[in-house]
Amino acid sequence: MWTSSRTHLRRLEAAWHQPAARSPHLPLVARYYDLVQHEPAYHRLPDQTWEDLNGDLLFNLLDATVSPVGQQCLYHRLRSPLTDEAPLHEFDTAANLLAQQSEVRGHALLALNQLTAHEAYYLTDLFSGEPLPTLPGARFAPLLVLGLLATLLGGFWLPVLWVGTLAFALTNAVFHFWQLQRITNCVRPLLQLGRLRRAGQALQRAALPLRPLQPLAAPLSRLRAIMWQVTFLQVQDNLLVLSLVKMLLLLDVLVYARCRVAVQQQAPAIRTVFEAVGYVDCALAVASFRQRHATCVPHFGPAADGIQLQAGYHPLVLGCVPNDLTLAGPGVLLTGSNMAGKTTFMRTLGVNALLAQTIATCPATAYRAPFCRVLTSLSLADSLPTGKSYYLVEAETMRQLLLACDAAPSSYLLLLDELFKGTNTQERIAANKAVLAYLQPRSWVVAATHDGELGALLQSYFVEYHFCETVTAEDWYFDYRLKAGPLTTRNAIRLLARLHYLAQVVAAAQTLSAMLATRAHASSAQATTPEEGGSVVDSIKGDEKLLG
Repeated sequence: MWTSSRTHLRRLEAAWHQPAARSPHLPLVARYYDLVQHEPAYHRLPDQTWEDLNGDLLFNLLDATVSPVGQQCLYHRLRSPLTDEAPLHEFDTAANLLAQQSEVRGHALLALNQLTAHEAYYLTDLFSGEPLPTLPGARFAPLLVLGLLATLLGGFWLPVLWVGTLAFALTNAVFHFWQLQRITNCVRPLLQLGRLRRAGQALQRAALPLRPLQPLAAPLSRLRAIMWQVTFLQVQDNLLVLSLVKMLLLLDVLVYARCRVAVQQQAPAIRTVFEAVGYVDCALAVASFRQRHATCVPHFGPAADGIQLQAGYHPLVLGCVPNDLTLAGPGVLLTGSNMAGKTTFMRTLGVNALLAQTIATCPATAYRAPFCRVLTSLSLADSLPTGKSYYLVEAETMRQLLLACDAAPSSYLLLLDELFKGTNTQERIAANKAVLAYLQPRSWVVAATHDGELGALLQSYFVEYHFCETVTAEDWYFDYRLKAGPLTTRNAIRLLARLHYLAQVVAAAQTLSAMLATRAHASSAQATTPEEGGSVVDSIKGDEKLLG
């Protein structure tokens, strides 16, 4: 049904202001990122970190794009943090322009709306470096056409050759229909190339003051020759005259062969237009996100200033309580019970660092930090297919982080949740202390733990913060506020009582907990000289001195 451009624009504007939730085809959305992730870059977000930061959900929240091209470029942008302030400033300017000037935004929305077909996900095939598929037997097509023409013309002098003409005509017809479906499938991304070119032309005609659109004239002109060939493959006539000529002279096969060569030659031009169109769509999506959420523009400073987060919150957590943090010099050791907010806060910090270096937008009141690579270990699991236990997965993950920090010291933000919890308490504390003490001088580290002993062991490397809950006789609740210092209360067993555990189970747990606490207190109160004994912490520190 025909609708006016004004009505159509109103619908696009409404969708931009409040985009509907959609389920993207993530394997298709990731095609562009998968294609270019092996190219040199400052950082590519590893799969584990992407999962720990709920990357797919974060992408869905940000995805107010119009086209599949925009989706693919947004996904790539979110997983490819930058280390240069200039392109981030340009992107911020583009998002502000599209947010504040409705006329400019309208031109962009209408241009991108030409590129909404599902087949547009496959445009990346045209500049992947791999040629389009060849048609089996295509090298014989010129010979079959020459044979047909030769026997047709020769028949005027020797009519018996027209028998050969008939044979060639039948052969060409069979060959044509044998290749027809293959050509149709191969041409699908080429058909979207025409729409990509029209979208690029519309953005160029709108004269949007965006840097990626400025060099589009030459690439768009280079695509014109390919478009003529693709148009010829699409043309059909009602009288079937052209279709008959195409069939007998195998024109579709021959033109497709030329298209293959042209696409390979013009792959850089295709990619330039693809990325320019995707850039505008990404800026539109970020402008939409900014008008739906409280955000700030990040500021980048020297490493000596550390990381400063003010009123940072997680955009995926409804009603998330904002928190502040300054991370400079020592690392941060987080303590607190489960559900108190430790992991959510670490994810908040990671998301702010990631979005700052990808879309120049932070869900916070203020964010200032040096450029850094974010790596996490927040939600590991054992691997049944490879037969790896939980502890082995933990150990391998931490080894990779150690190697990364050795290779590029002072450039990583590490978010670590309860390291080595797949082993016993004594070895867990020892391994945690050794690993965290090694990492802290080489990176910015925020680590969460339930082992209170680590605070004393790492007091020269880390400052302690905690989250806590309040448990009363009638209720229990969390305030999700980050507080300075170590956790001084223990409410886990009281929480079991509030969850209506059996009274004898709660009583037994409380009795044993009190007994263990008394033993620990008595041990720490003993004589402090090495001959008289000492606390566990003092013993470990003494062993470290003996071992150098």
